[in-house]
Amino acid sequence: MLRVAVPNKGSLSEAASAMLTEAGCRRRRDSRGLVMVDPDNEIEFFYLRPRDIAVYVGTGTLDVGITGRDLFMDAQDEAEELMPLGFGGSTFRFAGPVGEFSEVAQLHGRRLATSYDGLLRNYLAGRGVEAKVVRLDGAVEPCVRVGVADAIADVVETGNTLKAAGMEIFGEPILKSEAVLIGRPG
Repeated sequence: MLRVAVPNKGSLSEAASAMLTEAGCRRRRDSRGLVMVDPDNEIEFFYLRPRDIAVYVGTGTLDVGITGRDLFMDAQDEAEELMPLGFGGSTFRFAGPVGEFSEVAQLHGRRLATSYDGLLRNYLAGRGVEAKVVRLDGAVEPCVRVGVADAIADVVETGNTLKAAGMEIFGEPILKSEAVLIGRPG
């Protein structure tokens, strides 16, 4: 039986469930249920936090999973990206106080807050930028005003939340993400 990790909630969950239903898989009836067996297709679905899916698949516990490319890359696990799925698009960007930064090189020696510390550390290392990365769970926009960080790296959709916090996007995108199908190593 194929063991598949599916996002349990959030924007990826609805689109992933719709895609699986269109593919002929059984639909989950209880949104609180964490496991569902589809005997007709010989699939066992595990409904997990999107951030944790790469860990389950990377360790070989589950065969494949659906998650965001940004979450997959941040996890730095042994799973492999098998294919993009064409939904759940987002862009991972830098933002800072209006007028303070215009390029990534200006972050050298500064403090950066993010929920994606693995992804950000790799990006900065690849560009020779040494900065202190502060990992936060949840909203990172307030941390600059509070004094925890000088700038942030976060998923940006419209930029309205950043503007409300007195910040603006700068530099090139760190990553353009979308939902991907990942598989265990090998």
